[in-house]
Amino acid sequence: MKKYFRNISLMLVLFIILSMFLSSCVKNDAKKEADSDNNTGKLDFIISETDTTITINDPLENEITLDKKPQRVAVLMNSILDLWYMAGGTAVARVKGTINVPPEALDIEDLGSVGGPNIEKLIALKPDLVILTSTMAAHREMKDMLDQNGIKYLYVNYRVYKDFIDYLDLFTRITGREDIFEDSIAKLKEQVENTVKKVSDREGPKVLILFSSSKSVTCELPGALTGDMADMLGAENIVSDIPIEGSTRVQFSMERIVERDPDIILITTMGDVEKCKDRIKEDIESNQAWGALRAVKEGNVYYLPKEFYIYKPNAKYPEAVEYLAKILYPGVYGN
Repeated sequence: MKKYFRNISLMLVLFIILSMFLSSCVKNDAKKEADSDNNTGKLDFIISETDTTITINDPLENEITLDKKPQRVAVLMNSILDLWYMAGGTAVARVKGTINVPPEALDIEDLGSVGGPNIEKLIALKPDLVILTSTMAAHREMKDMLDQNGIKYLYVNYRVYKDFIDYLDLFTRITGREDIFEDSIAKLKEQVENTVKKVSDREGPKVLILFSSSKSVTCELPGALTGDMADMLGAENIVSDIPIEGSTRVQFSMERIVERDPDIILITTMGDVEKCKDRIKEDIESNQAWGALRAVKEGNVYYLPKEFYIYKPNAKYPEAVEYLAKILYPGVYGN
């Protein structure tokens, strides 16, 4: 009998040990799975990632694998070039212009205009990575030539604040400088979030956002740069219910503008500001209904600085969001 109970006791001990072991295995597997999710879960376009490579699904639905820490990088849009340098990267070539060009990149190879970069010069540089924008036809048309020459490329679709954060995350993974994202970018995000919280309990004004060039005037949707910031701050975009798939702007209708009577009108300008103002006068202000709008009568029509609302603000995002918040919520800021 004693032997029987001894055997029972031994079996119970073994059962407890086995249960603890299995429980530990399950927890470890769950942790590994969670760690894996945390590694790629922030960015839904990342397929897989190792210490040396990263595989993503790009905006053109290409599955591409990139080597980390590339040494010879060409960036074909200066807003993205600035972002790349923020992420700890460097480049051997860029396109023409000085806005959003870091001081360290002013003297690197000039490949011509953003809308027509010199692909022969680009290929001759033998880059190990070319970063382009998926929003420009000229860049999309370069894909086959890059493939034929065995040059790796990354298409970027950077429009709004979330894209800014996501691509900084991706870029710091590629450069191996995740510390930049975890530290300085976290502070930047906190500044933006603090501005948003400051006005979150206020009723948002109705806004009309006009985008003007010297040739035309359109209304900006929440999916565009300024529209996105206004949306973050709780403003009601009066044309947000008429989006066109894939578009960031729509044609304006004076009848709709009069019907919805915005509290504030924001105007962004591409190109010569005075020529844009002339276009606004000719296309919109010449309409008798313009003067009857609440925003016009109360003096709430604002031309916005290009550095924040045409060119990507990048590191100046906190300033751009606060600048807009002061216009939208003057009572909060004592304006």
